[in-house]
Amino acid sequence: MGTTVRSKLTIGGCVQYRRKTLDKTVYGFLFDLDNTLIDREAAFVRFATRFYEERLRDATSMTRDETVAKMVRWDEDGYVPRDEMFARWVNEWPEAGLELERLLPYYRSEMKQHVQPDADNNRLLADLNRRGVPWGIVTNGTTVTQHIACRAAGLDELAPFIIVSEAAGYKKPDPRIFRDALELTGLASPEQVMFVGDNPRADVDGAKRFGMKAAWVRRGRQFPDNLETPDYVVDHVAELRDVVGVLSSTSRASQTKHGQ
Repeated sequence: MGTTVRSKLTIGGCVQYRRKTLDKTVYGFLFDLDNTLIDREAAFVRFATRFYEERLRDATSMTRDETVAKMVRWDEDGYVPRDEMFARWVNEWPEAGLELERLLPYYRSEMKQHVQPDADNNRLLADLNRRGVPWGIVTNGTTVTQHIACRAAGLDELAPFIIVSEAAGYKKPDPRIFRDALELTGLASPEQVMFVGDNPRADVDGAKRFGMKAAWVRRGRQFPDNLETPDYVVDHVAELRDVVGVLSSTSRASQTKHGQ
């Protein structure tokens, strides 16, 4: 009998619980970066708070919390292009004397100081490496910024590969980025891979439509009912250790392209 896990899924405002047998056909993993392997939202709040104290305190009548909340909204979890976001900063706080061309290098140098390793996630990833489970990181964003974040989080030394959308030339949910990642795992088919991410459309829907399984990192939200449903719902990536535990090195070797 397969191992079971109690999975909680929220669809259309209704919380659904179900007992689910862990899928023993999962032989590899792909992970999103921001708000999946690292708590990017918390890092950005720390960055924005410091920026307020250094540059905006005397340039706005808003409180620190109000200003930081506005900056977080404009950031949109990093999905807004940085030049677009910083242009809004320049226009919003003219008395701060912000210079658009200086903000991006400042952001890249400062943001990394606020990214913190997630010890539980990193232990899980190290365990994947020890057991020879193929995995990698697939993230939307700019190449320099995302690699800086990976280094700050201790992921660059763990990850067998990191695909960043800017370098790839296409971003999730484009099926080509999932195709490239599958190729790098060495696995024969998308059904053997589980994609783990927090974005319902880019991560879950994109991976499912490509044929992969998907685990959604919920972050206190409801999953949209107009997208492909995730196979697993977790609050933290490390909860997937039960899924990792059913993998056997013998079956993994037999499922790779090179082992056929």
